[in-house]
Amino acid sequence: MFNTFCFGYRVGYKFGGSKEGECNGNFLGIGADACHTSVLVERSSPIGLLITNGEFVAFDGEDPTMVVVTAENAGNVNFVNCAFWGPCNQNAMLDGKGTTSFSDCIFLHWDRNREGRYAIRAIGGSLMVRGCNFLTDSPQVYIGEKVTSAIVTGNIVKGAIRIDNRSNNAIVKDNLSN
Repeated sequence: MFNTFCFGYRVGYKFGGSKEGECNGNFLGIGADACHTSVLVERSSPIGLLITNGEFVAFDGEDPTMVVVTAENAGNVNFVNCAFWGPCNQNAMLDGKGTTSFSDCIFLHWDRNREGRYAIRAIGGSLMVRGCNFLTDSPQVYIGEKVTSAIVTGNIVKGAIRIDNRSNNAIVKDNLSN
């Protein structure tokens, strides 16, 4: 999928599956603006979703979040060189058994109600966050105790580094405050 855009939807892009299998593919230059949830991953294949150069904005609805990966997902989801902004509650809420990764991404405008929400909240699966820029002075990454593995390295954050690691299998290092 190449250079698509949606505006004002409850869910911008929804990835699921059926008895025939799960979605996988290359999604280049996609964008979702003014959504409740920009990207919803219910199921993806082990080969995964490769999302590059995306722009995601969520600010409508009860809990605006750019990326939601549900508990039933066992596949991989990769965001590379994507931007996440807009007055949302959080940029990503991640669960499941697969791996979600963010590489060279920009995060801006989360925790809109100043409740201490994290830009990325992982409560299951595996997580990689590498070389990203967190431009809001709010908590950056939460790694829950059920996260099987996590790597959060080489990121730049505005304000204090607030990465909460509760997993027994995580590498969190070389992150800098700007």
